[in-house]
Amino acid sequence: MNTSAREARLQAWYRDARIGLFLHWGMRTGDYDRDPFDPDTPYAFETVEAFEQAAADAGWSAQRWVSTAVRLQAKYITLATFHCDMGYLKIWPSDVPGSPCTKRDYLREIIDAAEAEGIRVVIYVNRDSKHAFHHGIQWLDREAYCAYKGDEQVDIIARDGWLTYSMDVMLELLDRYPEIAGFWFDGYHDKLEAQDVFARLHARREDLILINNDFSDGPVADEDAMALEDFGKRCSPDYDYASGTWAGPHDKEFAFKMKWDWFYLGAGKPDWGAYELNYANVASDQEFVKRIATIAGSSWNAHLGYGPKIGGDFPDLIDSFTAHFGQFMAWASESIYGTYGGGYDQGGFPPGRWQDGAYGVTTVVPGERTHYVHILTPPAGARLTLPDAGYAVELAQDLKTGEPLAFVQQDGWLTVTAPSWDAVEQDGDMVLKLIVAEETGIVPRHQITVSTRWEMPYAPASNVLDSHYGRYFKSAMANQWPQSLTFKLAGETSLRGISLVQPESGAVGEGGYAAPVSERIKAYDVHVSRDGETWETAASGELRNQRGKQVILFPPAAASHVRFTAHNNHGGTGTFQLISADLLTH
Repeated sequence: MNTSAREARLQAWYRDARIGLFLHWGMRTGDYDRDPFDPDTPYAFETVEAFEQAAADAGWSAQRWVSTAVRLQAKYITLATFHCDMGYLKIWPSDVPGSPCTKRDYLREIIDAAEAEGIRVVIYVNRDSKHAFHHGIQWLDREAYCAYKGDEQVDIIARDGWLTYSMDVMLELLDRYPEIAGFWFDGYHDKLEAQDVFARLHARREDLILINNDFSDGPVADEDAMALEDFGKRCSPDYDYASGTWAGPHDKEFAFKMKWDWFYLGAGKPDWGAYELNYANVASDQEFVKRIATIAGSSWNAHLGYGPKIGGDFPDLIDSFTAHFGQFMAWASESIYGTYGGGYDQGGFPPGRWQDGAYGVTTVVPGERTHYVHILTPPAGARLTLPDAGYAVELAQDLKTGEPLAFVQQDGWLTVTAPSWDAVEQDGDMVLKLIVAEETGIVPRHQITVSTRWEMPYAPASNVLDSHYGRYFKSAMANQWPQSLTFKLAGETSLRGISLVQPESGAVGEGGYAAPVSERIKAYDVHVSRDGETWETAASGELRNQRGKQVILFPPAAASHVRFTAHNNHGGTGTFQLISADLLTH
């Protein structure tokens, strides 16, 4: 794996893309009178000719999709047509037989229209042939592919044969459409197999972005980004999609269906098997804004699952969201584009639960003094209070109106007063823009050393003073509580707190599909000392089970040593680990 090449292609466009439009369109697309999830209900289209005629009659145009992407400020479009629920339809004239393909080159039209707007095109690829025979139709033609390969043994309905077939399809795409920006893989859970396929693709084109829908701990070497689908996630709050995952910030995306199902099947009827799941409780436009904001708060991309009709247009309720989000982004885009999630490795204010019932995430412009606070659940009163994490605020304003807001800082807390929080209900997200001083109330890390009794050789205590998110501290002693880290300063300093960033190794809520338990620290003590011999308790309590930076504040204390002691964690695993720590000065 060429890590510099991976960094270059991510930096080229994907890392800052933030919004993607995920389109599922194919032989199953249509208005259904019967339950489309009933295996006895036929697909809307059983022949490519009927599909193409219907698309033409409905006035299909690539511009409908591209214009929607422009309104959403989406930077890429992923086409899910070569999909097990779409009849494995190739929307281009293909010379590789095995599944249906169109005569009209829809893909070329989409690529040309998208390229004119600076939007990339990504192609979805299924890993399996589980729906080769689906709703009464055999969608895969084994004999035709055998003849094409000159090999009677290859079986595209079997797992290995399908892998061979799908690779031939991808290579054809790369030959014919060099503008393709990457592939989005579904079902590539075998790590050795995935790495082999991805390495072969990068050998063909080094700039390809390869995205894998992955529920595992981390990506394989040639996997550029993990896609974290909404399937099986349990989130807290419900709109905080990141809280249901166990993945850290950067180079990931959260893929989710916006309204109704991934693909368009009509408006839904109460007797449909998936009615309760997809149609009964459609979230509001404001709720989806909240979801996208939480994704941006982890420096991820939001991949919006839109189900277009056969003519390429969208249902009214999806168009409603497009209009709403376009209006939101008209003033809020600076708080999403060009930013990183706050409270991880780029600094920023802590996200999560704040005072008086408030909840939100933060974003930060890396290397600058500009921060954004996304208020997704407003406080009960007129004031928003959260830890200042060592930042001295010089200006607070309502990003939407540009109006300055009154604020005070005291004892490590920032309190901002607003005339109202109505924008949260109206837009889904009220964004505060904060300008902070260049100097921070954080002890420079080079003036600190840290030690512990037990540490893993590959994850020493010194890593908590490292700015790299991928390097962390982990204790070598499992299930041994309490455990401590001791910080020694260059000299006596007046301190008022400590901020901690922990690995996102578990979902916030329990019970999600394949979700490991949270290993975030729960009960803790903080002790301070002037000489490293005599210690006084500065703070004790419990940390919340939530993502990102958490701040522990205590009354100002003169100290040259600080000891942070963990007594347990939320998952009861016995694991003591930290990404980074900062000591806050008075």
